[in-house]
Amino acid sequence: MDKCCNSGETQRPQRRVHGLQLPLNYQQIIAWIVFIISTVINFVILVQIQFYELKVISILTFATLYVVFVLSYIFAIYLDPAEEDLRRREINDVPEFDRSIHAHVIENGRCHLCNIYTSNKKTKHCGICNKCVYNFDHHCHWMNSCIGQRNYSAFIVCVITITLAALLTVCLCLADIILFFIYPPLLSSEAQSYINCTVYMEPNMKYCMNSILFLTFSTIHLAGSIALACPLLHLLLFHIYISILGLSTYEYIMTTDNVKYQPVQCCNISINKKSYIISKGSGNREDGSTKTIFNKKKGEPSNSVQENDNRVANLLHILINEEINKAKNYLLFDKNKVHPQQETA
Repeated sequence: MDKCCNSGETQRPQRRVHGLQLPLNYQQIIAWIVFIISTVINFVILVQIQFYELKVISILTFATLYVVFVLSYIFAIYLDPAEEDLRRREINDVPEFDRSIHAHVIENGRCHLCNIYTSNKKTKHCGICNKCVYNFDHHCHWMNSCIGQRNYSAFIVCVITITLAALLTVCLCLADIILFFIYPPLLSSEAQSYINCTVYMEPNMKYCMNSILFLTFSTIHLAGSIALACPLLHLLLFHIYISILGLSTYEYIMTTDNVKYQPVQCCNISINKKSYIISKGSGNREDGSTKTIFNKKKGEPSNSVQENDNRVANLLHILINEEINKAKNYLLFDKNKVHPQQETA
């Protein structure tokens, strides 16, 4: 079983060329199962519940999203993001890294495992796929492959389409539940005949077993769709955010860790000290001496309105500069080492 599937943390003796090479990842198989089940439920049950016009729109929308998703997923896992020089070479056993000989896998632009010179500083050696990835972003366990410049566009299209499909499912389930309580005639004729309690119960009976089953199905499918849509939407927004910053996932993680443990100095203001201070000449005192505007240790706010305004302005200034430093520090934080194996998808 371990030869077929594993947790994705085992290093391959040879470099991985695509995401369908054994061993597969358990998360990858789970993703396939969830996708197949949700697709069948949406086409066989959910779409059939809607009235005619919405049914046609739902079928066309779902079909388009799923086709684009499958194609982009195939491109993402089959496009090898490795360095071009590495892709031209035969697939051989990769030697184990010996830290007693070299401090890092990539030193001075050369990878000691792949035995190539990397083309840029953003190339990283993936410890799971055991290869140097050009413009490395992250290792995706759901695809069982690395995401680099060659397959990043396909990966983003894949995330966008499956997120939209999950959000559409949420909207349809929510609409069905609302119509069930407010105006059932807007549901499809099949759904109306199924939940029509007068056929199975007394005429004055409002709910019956069929209507309860209908409501239970809609509620469970809604909860499952929300559980899928929320992390997918978070992932999509995260990649939009780091693209605005001009960072990759790997650079963002390493930069965040770097800022977390190193004090940020900007405009003569230190955020790792007990007090926030303004440099000489920037305060309100006529003599231009340094003035403490807020003391965290004592917790004594100033009684002056002007000093309170200065305190808020300078704290905002610190936070803004900290965000700017997050986007800049990665330029100084290039250790060219094997990336952490616990990455997000």
